[in-house]
Formats: sequence, structure tokens, C-alpha cells
Amino acid sequence: MTMEQKAKNVGIPPLKYKIARTEKLGRYLQAAKNLAAGEVILREKPVAVGPMTTSQDYVCFACLRLLPKIRRGTQYYCLKCNVAPLCSTACKEESKHHTPDECEILEKNRDLLTDKIADVIGVLLPLRLWLLKQRNPELWAQIEPMEAHIDKRRNTSVWKDREENVINVVRALRLIPEEEASTDLLQQLCGILDVNTFELRSPGGLDGLLLRGLYMEASLMAHDCRGNTHLTVDNDFQLTVYASLPINEGDPIFFNYTSSLLGTSGRREHLRGGKYFECECSLCMDPYEMGSYMSSILCPRCREGFIGVQNPLTINPYGRGVKWQCDKCRRSIGGRLVRATLDITRTLIDNTDDDDIKGLETLTAKLSRSLHTNHFLMLSLKQKLLAAYRKEVASPNPQKKVMMRMLDTCKEMCNVLEVVEPGISRLKGIMLYEMHLPLVLLANRAYAAREINSTDLASRLEEAGSLLKKSLTMLLLEPADTPEGKLAKRALQELKALNQNIADVKSITTIDDTRFHNKRKSHKNKSNTKK
Repeated sequence: MTMEQKAKNVGIPPLKYKIARTEKLGRYLQAAKNLAAGEVILREKPVAVGPMTTSQDYVCFACLRLLPKIRRGTQYYCLKCNVAPLCSTACKEESKHHTPDECEILEKNRDLLTDKIADVIGVLLPLRLWLLKQRNPELWAQIEPMEAHIDKRRNTSVWKDREENVINVVRALRLIPEEEASTDLLQQLCGILDVNTFELRSPGGLDGLLLRGLYMEASLMAHDCRGNTHLTVDNDFQLTVYASLPINEGDPIFFNYTSSLLGTSGRREHLRGGKYFECECSLCMDPYEMGSYMSSILCPRCREGFIGVQNPLTINPYGRGVKWQCDKCRRSIGGRLVRATLDITRTLIDNTDDDDIKGLETLTAKLSRSLHTNHFLMLSLKQKLLAAYRKEVASPNPQKKVMMRMLDTCKEMCNVLEVVEPGISRLKGIMLYEMHLPLVLLANRAYAAREINSTDLASRLEEAGSLLKKSLTMLLLEPADTPEGKLAKRALQELKALNQNIADVKSITTIDDTRFHNKRKSHKNKSNTKK
């Protein structure tokens, strides 16, 4: 039974979406009413969640946190759940993710698994999906039709990888009975997970552990590189889908399956290799990516315009015979020359120290003579720069030029995000927060140096406050226990302090204006007396 059917049966308010079908999109979610930006479309818990790959670190099977390096005898234990990576009779955990049947399998094969924890972690999610199939046939009947692209995957490198690192491991560790561990079934489980899961962070999001979660309804969202949704996940892995833009009744509900800061070729390659379809969204079909120029290099002929691939939907835009055309002089160059430029650029970026602000700035200036400032490789370089700027701005006496450059770089990133992540955006919220920091510091420093008066100071602080408020409209959607949710809490505190600062400055301005007015009036009276 779908969530839509359950809603009708129990008499709860009608859902804001419905399931539609077309030949091109297959089953997808469609708005059942007009949706406002920031409105919740759906909330959902995963049917299965687990680590993405093998890990040399121990992972708590119950809460999916990395385990601290604290032993009891020869075992590591999760301080939160009191669960060891390999279960024993002492393991009484009955969480939704670490179920009794999983616990029984791990305990039964304990001797075989003791030195194979990394392998177990790598196959934990397929094992959980198989266990769900055994204990909940009704739910499996809804999961089984999910697209796995078995025919497209068969005998490919992905197929062989899953056979070696999942199927053979499951069989060797005796996690699934031999009669149940058929190749096609296990490949189907892997395909369902590879194609339909969402990338998640472990609770707290600070340990770098990546997870995957399978969600029945959210997985039906269609793809667009400029999605109209914003997703958040809390520490219990509840996924909330918000409208990032107004969505009209009957419009598809889109989610971007790939990174918005990749160029067209990178996005389409990721979707082709992992989701098995060719994206033909408005961003991918535009040679200049709707004015973002994220794949464009400076025209080597006129040195004024920027070139974009003539056929953006070609599978290999950097191949022999593919033409890239300048938007000014309209002359063309070959894709292989563009690829050579990008290969050199990647090498230069990889060889630059991430903490060397001067080196990163020098490289940015150098590459801007060949690439558009919004090129996806330039954006990756700017993200490195911002990480280095943050450390400097957090120091006791940050350099003025660094603060100004951080401000400019954040603005440049926001301009790109307005195109590729329109509306509510987590990254945009972070950028807006980071823009307010140097603004406040620069304003206070200028006032202390008497370069500006109190009226100018109040105006600049209000500009910073405006950025902070806009940032909070996005960050406040984040669950409180996530890094972004904690940033929102800090932003609220800073906004309160900033508003008080502005009020204090304005009161000083009022006093100064009164003194000036009284002094001028006194001077005028003295002049009249002399007359």
C-alpha cells in the first residue's frame, strides 16, 4: 500500500503530490496542488539504510555512527547503543536498522566474520534489503518493481564489481543461505540500491562516513539538473522534501540526482553511469548552461567571447570532430583542444597546496585568462580558496584584503547558484552566511579607523543583517542536529547580537545628530546676538 493509499484510508489530509506516469519519465511524483517555496511536500523514513562501501573503521550497525576507539576487552562498542560491530548474546539492540534477524545472522557466523568486519560493512545494505524481502513480503512487493536496470548492467564493470565485492563476499561469509543467494537476485538488490538510494551522512555528519538510504516515495521524484526541491535528513534518517521554488499543480516534482556544480559533461556522465539515462533538461541542452558558463573557456581566437559545445547532448563533447563555438565571433575549435586545456587545469589545481592562499589566488588569476570565472574547475578552486579564507577570517586579526576577497568569492559563488540551484539551496544559505562575516568585520574596522561615520556603519551592518536573514530562510529548514542546523542556531544568535549592535549604533547616531544640531543652533544664536 502506497503512502497515498494510506492517507485516504486513515482520513489524514490529502497528500500534496500524486504518482503519475509518462513513457519518458516512467512513474514520477507530480504536484497535487500549488506548492509554495519552503512548503513540505513529504516526510519519509527509509526502508533500508547502511554504509555506501567497505570501511577500515568500525561502524555501529544500530545507529550507523563510526565507533570511537574505546575497547572492552577485544571488542569495540558503540557508546550510544552499547552494540559491538559483531553481535553476540549481549547485543539486545532492536533498532529499525539493526534488526533481530540481522543480529542472529552475525552472531551465528561470528567466528567466520571476526577478521572480516570491513567486508561485512560493505555488504550490510544489500543484506538488509534481502532480510526485508524475507520478513516483509508486502513491502518487498512494492520494492521489487523499482528500476534496477539489470539488462543495462549485465556484464559491465559495475556488474563485475558487485559480483566480486558483494555477491562473492555474501557467499563466502555465509550471510545468506546458498539456495537464496542467486546471482540475479543479489544483482537485482544491488541494482535497486545503486539506482534508487539517496546519499546520506552518518548522524551528526562530522565523521565523514557516507551512507545510503532507500525511500519508497522520494525515489519516485524525477530528475532535473535545476531541481525544484530541497531535501533534508535528520539523525533518525527521516527525509523531508521541501519545495525550493513555487510548483504549480500538475507540474513534476524534480530532484537533482547529481552535483549542481559540475559542468554539463560531468553531470550527464554521472547520470549515464549511475542512473542509466541521458539528461535532456534545460541546463544540459544549453551550450552556455543558461548563462552560467560552467563548461566554457575563453575563445582562443577573439579573446573576448566564450565557447560552448555546439551539440551539448553529445556523449563525448571532448571527442574528435566535436565543435565548440564562440558566443561572440562565432568561430569554432575542436573538442580535443578543450579537453587538453581542462587536463592541464586539473593538474595545476591538484598540485596546489589547499592552505596556500597566495598560491591559490595566483592560480585563480592565471586560469581566469583561459576559463570562464564560473567554469566548474574554477568553482572547485574557489571552494578551496573559501576554505582557506575561513581559517584566516577566524583568526584574531584577519587581513583586510583576505576579508574583501572572501566576500567577492562568496558573491561569485552565489551568482552561479542562483542559476543552477534557484530558490532554496543549502549551499546558497551557507554562502550567504559566510558573506555576512567579512561585511561586519570590515565595517567595524573602517569605523574604528574613522574611515566611515556611524550612519555608514549602521548601513553596512544592516546589509550584513539582510544577508543573514536571507541565509536563515534556508538554513532554518535544516534539522537542528545536523551541521547546517547548528549553523542556523549560531546564525540566529549572531543576528540577535547584530540587531543590538545596529540599534546601539543608531542611538549613537541620534545623539551625535542632536549634538550637531544644538551646536549649530548655538552658533547661529551667537551670530544673531553679535548683530
